[in-house]
Amino acid sequence: MGIRNHTIRMAAVSIIITAFFLTACGEAKPFPSASVTQTSEVTLTPTVEPQKTLVVCLGEEPESLYLYNHSSIAMWSVLEAIYDGPIDTENFEPSAVILKELPSLDGGGVSLQSVPVTAGDAVANIEGDIVALEKGVKVFADGCTSAECATEWDGVSPLNLTQMVVKFQILDSIKWSDGQPLTAEDSVFSFNISADPDTDVTKTNIKRTLSYTALDDHTIEWVGKPGYLTLNPSAFFWVPLPKHILGNLTAEQLNTNELANRMPIGWGPYQIDEWVTGDHIRLTKNPFYFRSNEGLPYFDVVVYRFISAVPEADLSSVVTGECDIIDTSVALETQIHSIRELELSGNIKAYFGMGPEWEGLNFGIKPASYDDVYNPYEDRQDFFGDVRVRQAFAYCIDREKIASEVLFSQSTIPDSYLPPTHPYAGQNLTSYVHDPILGNQLLEEAGWVDSDGNPSTPRVAENVANVTWGTEFILNYYLTESQLHSSVSNIVIDSLAECGVKVNRTYLNVDDMYASGANSIVFGRNYDLVELAWSTGRQPPCFLYSSSEIPTEKNDWLGTKYGGVNLTGFSNEEYDAVCTQSLTAGLDKDLFIASAQRVQDILADEVPVLPLFYHVKVVVSRPDLCGLQFDVSSRSALKDIEEYQISTACDK
Repeated sequence: MGIRNHTIRMAAVSIIITAFFLTACGEAKPFPSASVTQTSEVTLTPTVEPQKTLVVCLGEEPESLYLYNHSSIAMWSVLEAIYDGPIDTENFEPSAVILKELPSLDGGGVSLQSVPVTAGDAVANIEGDIVALEKGVKVFADGCTSAECATEWDGVSPLNLTQMVVKFQILDSIKWSDGQPLTAEDSVFSFNISADPDTDVTKTNIKRTLSYTALDDHTIEWVGKPGYLTLNPSAFFWVPLPKHILGNLTAEQLNTNELANRMPIGWGPYQIDEWVTGDHIRLTKNPFYFRSNEGLPYFDVVVYRFISAVPEADLSSVVTGECDIIDTSVALETQIHSIRELELSGNIKAYFGMGPEWEGLNFGIKPASYDDVYNPYEDRQDFFGDVRVRQAFAYCIDREKIASEVLFSQSTIPDSYLPPTHPYAGQNLTSYVHDPILGNQLLEEAGWVDSDGNPSTPRVAENVANVTWGTEFILNYYLTESQLHSSVSNIVIDSLAECGVKVNRTYLNVDDMYASGANSIVFGRNYDLVELAWSTGRQPPCFLYSSSEIPTEKNDWLGTKYGGVNLTGFSNEEYDAVCTQSLTAGLDKDLFIASAQRVQDILADEVPVLPLFYHVKVVVSRPDLCGLQFDVSSRSALKDIEEYQISTACDK
């Protein structure tokens, strides 16, 4: 998977490019042909406008195109052409596509009502968990929408809870690609299939739903479980499925049904024409597309080709015209250098995005062996209990070098687990630039000294809290094996060596990395340093470092709610309180944002994890493709495929 320089044979390419501009995407229009008769009269042969074809190359063949089966990047790249929306994501925020507007409490479409509840009823506590109402459950009582007024039920008093009602209005003009109207019943049908036990999808939002009904042909009403409040009501609109085609099938049958999995119909710009296994999926224009009066889509045909992940073939296929676009399913992030060279030479256009995945170096602050009592003579030494040591590592590790040499400056250095463009990203966070002088100084202050004056040997402990005198600073570093991880970890190890810390690297397979239980190196908290990636969505994941999510024997190594994800053992009372504020903010958006940003302040100061880099996603296209706007928060880079066109006039 290493970055490979590509040799392009210019003579062959010039011939191919000449042919390419004459034929690709139907841009060249043939001259009328003429036949001359004996009387010298000219007969014009009618011309046929060539079909404009867009070729998208995928790194794999989708296993299915059914919404509730085998979700993948490749699948959504195809579905973006079949479905338009129904709600897109732009910079982590929802955007209406086939709805008249996004419902909100201020703008309309969202209302609150009072509903009586009694013991045993299914209600939402203030964290949004659906529980049986009993004494001690904390809830949003009637008229209350934030944690400040939340009620802890005494088990006997009459109780009314705040209940959220949301109405979604589908545009009148939406039709399925077979010409049938898309109605509210299609979304309700999809909801019922999603809720069925035979449909293997997460049921979190199903559990939070009391009812989902069609009020008329274009209006859907969602009613939440009593007490459940959300700042993102758009999450409760279910992507429609064609009830008039699939309505006679059970959820179990849909899992393998050919129409649902191989030939789904939608309301988007294109419809499936054929699927040739192992080779391609061909789509043609949807004659009933609701934006066709805008001249969309521009292409008549879209072909999704399945290509092998051979780096040289991948990039050359855009240069030679075999592919107009290579999407993120091909995983081009290991070829950034080659991509930049081809872009600078004008052969391709490149689109880079950061995140939402980010890579972090986690510190083993509190190993599991400390849970009963810390014994420095038997347990691993307390290397990271002093925050100055963690801060020293942040200064010592050359993240600038990782960004420039490994990611070719296409990723910024993270200060938080949220990308800087995220609407809830922290402001003015403590930032750690590469400063080994300051890093060494902090280690000295913490009691880790260079006893022999030789910077190539590890520092040793002298008066380090909870560390035996004379202990050498030698650590074990775990990560999964890849070319990216190898390059990054080389820089980490070399950087720490300059600060007098010796690091032994061990590669784990994925199963071992994410295993749970007391014997697990990572989630059993038996490590010094571990590097792994997390993904961030719209909601800031403050629970990653909550004390309640430390995996321990008492909670069966699964934490209390989110799977025991706090593998560092980091515990901070203020952090826990502010994170809880964020998770229980109800409809108080100001409190939610303030809390979400404050937890990032604490993380930046306390450094239980050092964010190393945001993962880079890459899309490449022919240089004259217009209309592609790459947004890493969307489910696919191709969400605006209906607006793509070929033109030499578009912005580059």
